[in-house]
Amino acid sequence: MPVISKIRFTNVVYEGGAKRYNDATFSFDGHNSAIVLENGGGKTVFIQTAIQAVLPHSDLAGRRLKDTLSLENGPAHIAIEWLLAEKPRRRYAMTCVSLFMSTTGLDSYRYVYEYSEHDEHRLGKLPFTKEVGDGKVRVTEKGEIHEYYQMMHQKNALIAKTFDTLTSFHQYIEEHFHIIQSEWQAIVKINSSEGGIEAFLMNAKRPLS
Repeated sequence: MPVISKIRFTNVVYEGGAKRYNDATFSFDGHNSAIVLENGGGKTVFIQTAIQAVLPHSDLAGRRLKDTLSLENGPAHIAIEWLLAEKPRRRYAMTCVSLFMSTTGLDSYRYVYEYSEHDEHRLGKLPFTKEVGDGKVRVTEKGEIHEYYQMMHQKNALIAKTFDTLTSFHQYIEEHFHIIQSEWQAIVKINSSEGGIEAFLMNAKRPLS
């Protein structure tokens, strides 16, 4: 069963641009962990954003994703690194989603990559930002990241995948990595209201009719 090794947020902008993750990586290394933020500190935003790397375009707690994140000035890149195995050597998979607004509304590019430790294309090496000189960086535009995903797929078709539809993305990560869509939908349900975990567990106790 895969466990989360790292989560990376790049250009995740919310509250009308007042708050953002420019390029942040959160390390879990497969351990049970807690995200502690003050009231109004963005816990729901964090959860909704992380979920995108498994369930792209998901709403949460009545918040539509396109209303939660500000995507007008550039895409948001979200990636989760999953620890698949520790022995005989560590193996990882990465699920990535780049979210953006198109002429038809919210859209995304979906990408999966499988690799071993110290791979040159691991999560920390994803080109979610680009250097522009004088030590400054900018967010990688949607066309640029799409070219990268396509290039990786063409060079490493067995381990680097892109997906034309959400359904094909869901099917692939479930079949190959056992990242189960229904389990993550339960996480969405639990976090959709105050006391959601209590209601979820009460429903789980009900006998089958």
